[in-house]
Amino acid sequence: MRSLFILFILITFSFSNEKKDITLQLNWLNQFQFAGYYVAKEKGFYKDVGLNVTINELKDKQELTNIIKDGKVDFAIGRSSLLINKINGDDIVILGAIFQHSPLMLLTTNEEIKTIKDIKNKTIMITPDAEFTASITAMLNSNDINRKDLKIFKHSFNVDDLINKKVDLMSCYISNEPIILQEKGIKYKIFHPKDYGFDFYSDILFTSSKFIKENPLTTKSFYEATLKGWEYAFKNKTEAAEIIYKKYNTQNKSLINLIKEAEILENLVIDKDNRQIGYLDKNKLEKIFEVFKVLGLTNGKINLDNFIYTNNHHKKIIFEIAYEQKNMFIMLVISISIIFVLTIFFLSRIHTKKKLLDAVINTSDDLIYYKDQRLKYIGCNDAFKRFANKSENEILGKDDFDIFENKFAKIFRDNDLKVLRTNKMSIDEEWLEFDNKLLLFQSKKRPLKYTETKIGILGVSRDITSLYEIQKKLEEQATVDELTKVYNRKSFNERLKEKIEMFRRYESNFCLALVDIDDFKKVNDTFGHDIGDEVLIKVCGIAKENIRNTDLIFRIGGEEFVILYPKTLIDEAFLSIEKITHIIKNENIIKNHQITLSVGLTQMKENDDEASIFKRIDDLMYISKKTGKDKITVD
Repeated sequence: MRSLFILFILITFSFSNEKKDITLQLNWLNQFQFAGYYVAKEKGFYKDVGLNVTINELKDKQELTNIIKDGKVDFAIGRSSLLINKINGDDIVILGAIFQHSPLMLLTTNEEIKTIKDIKNKTIMITPDAEFTASITAMLNSNDINRKDLKIFKHSFNVDDLINKKVDLMSCYISNEPIILQEKGIKYKIFHPKDYGFDFYSDILFTSSKFIKENPLTTKSFYEATLKGWEYAFKNKTEAAEIIYKKYNTQNKSLINLIKEAEILENLVIDKDNRQIGYLDKNKLEKIFEVFKVLGLTNGKINLDNFIYTNNHHKKIIFEIAYEQKNMFIMLVISISIIFVLTIFFLSRIHTKKKLLDAVINTSDDLIYYKDQRLKYIGCNDAFKRFANKSENEILGKDDFDIFENKFAKIFRDNDLKVLRTNKMSIDEEWLEFDNKLLLFQSKKRPLKYTETKIGILGVSRDITSLYEIQKKLEEQATVDELTKVYNRKSFNERLKEKIEMFRRYESNFCLALVDIDDFKKVNDTFGHDIGDEVLIKVCGIAKENIRNTDLIFRIGGEEFVILYPKTLIDEAFLSIEKITHIIKNENIIKNHQITLSVGLTQMKENDDEASIFKRIDDLMYISKKTGKDKITVD
C-alpha cells in the first residue's frame, strides 16, 4: 500500500509540473476565423481542463515559428508553409488543420475576367511571400500564367482598391472581402485554388516537440478543448459571433458580418467526408509538399510522422461519451486503472509472488503483457494468448513483428518506442483489424524496470469497441431518423428555433414545406410495410438529391416530412418543392402505383413562433389533402 501511495504521489507531482498558463498566437486580427479559440476560452472549456489561455492577435509582422522556438508563446496558427519550415530544421509539430480547405483565393470585380485565362497581363495585388501564396501561384502556373505575365502591386489589404479599379485582382480570404462587396451590391468573381486541384490546409495549430515532451497532458487538454470550442462555435454560430462582437471585435465588424463569415467558413472547416474538425491527411500533406517542390520552394525531405501530432485524428479516433454512458465510462477507467496499478504492484515482487501475479492477471479479460528492452515478450496473461491465437512458447522471446501483421506490429512498436523515449506512461486508442472485424483498443503502457539495470514495457489493453459503438448509436439516434437517415423531429425543433432567432435578429428569411405522402396507409395495407418503408426511403432520397446543400430535410413522423429552406423566399421554395413532387410522381417507385405528395408551403412571418408557423404549414398541407391531393398549397 505504501508503494501504491508513493506511485500516486509521483504521478500527481509529474502532472502538476506541467505548464497551465498558455499563450496562443493568432496569425491575423480577431475575427470569426478564430472563433473556436474564443469560444473555448469564454465558455470555460479551457478552464475545465485546468488551463488559463491568453489569445494574442497579430500586432506586428513576425515569424511565428521563431516565437514558438524562443518560447514567447506556446501555440500558434500557421499555414501549409509550415512544411517548409519543418524541412528547414525548425522544431514544429502540427496538432490539427482547422481549415480543411484554404480560404485564400483571387477576387476580381473586372467583368472582363470570366475565366482564369483572362487573368494574364492584368494588375494584381498579392503578397510577396511565395510560401503563403503557393496555392495561387500553382493555380496560375497550371494555366500557363507566370508572375512575369502579371503587373504586381504591393498589397494594401484594402478592398477599395479593387472597387475603384486600381487593380484587377486581389488575393484575399473568401470570408472577408466578398462579404463587403456583397453588402455594397458589387458583382465579383472568385478563383479558388481548390477548384483547380490545389487544395491546401490553412490555420494549422502548431507548437514544438520540446513543448509537447515537457507538457504532454497540457498539450492534449488544450488540443481537445480547442476542438470542442470549434464544434460549439459552428453549432451555435450566432452565439459565437456575439462573443467576438462583444469581446474580440478589434476590427469593428458588424454582428451580421461575423455571422456571414461563420456560414462561409463552416464549409471550409467541416469536411465533406464528415471527418473530425482538425483532421490531417498524410496523403494531402504529401501532395502539398510536392507542389512546394515543383515551385522550387524546397528540395528537401520530410518525415510526416514526426510532423503530425500523435493525437490527431489520422492516428487516433477521439470521441465523447454520452451522458447515459458516463457511469459505464467511469467504471471502465477505474477498473483498467486498478488492474494496471495492481499489475505494477505485483510485478515489483515478481520473484517471490509469481503465482499470485499469474492468478491476478489471468482472471482479467484485458490483455496484459510485458516486454524486455529489445521489445521482445517476457510475459503475458491468458487473455493475450487467446487474442494472439498463440501458445506461451510461441509468444515469449518474440516481438510484435513475429506475432502480428506488419501494419499492426508497427503501431505497437511506435507506441512502445514513445514510452521508452519519454520514460512516461502512454495512453492510446488504436483501431485494429482481426478476423475481418475492426476493434478499438485502449492501451496503457509504461516503462517497466524488470532487472536492476534494464527497462522494458508493461502494457494493459482493453477492447472498448462496444462502448464506442454504443456512443455512435446514441449520437445517431439523437439526431437522425433510423429508417430514412434524414434528420428527425428533435433536430427539426432545434433548427427551427435557431432559424426563428436568426429571423428576429437579422431578418434572415426562410421557408418551410410540410410534405405528406398521399394514401400511405393504402400502400402499407396493399403492398405491406416493407414496401411502405422502401417508399419512405426513396421519397427522402429523391428529396435530398434535389435540394441545395444548405437546405435540410426532416422526418417528423410517419409519412410526414419537413423541408427547411434557409435564406429563401416563397417563390424560390415553391420551384424546389414543385420539382420534387413532379420527379416522385413520375418515378414509378411502386410498379403500377403512382406515389404523389400533398404539400403545405409557407414563409416565416414577423410574429411567428415555432407553434404558429408549424400550425400554418400543417393547415396548408391538409387543404391540399382535402381538395384532391397531389398538390402544393402556398400561404
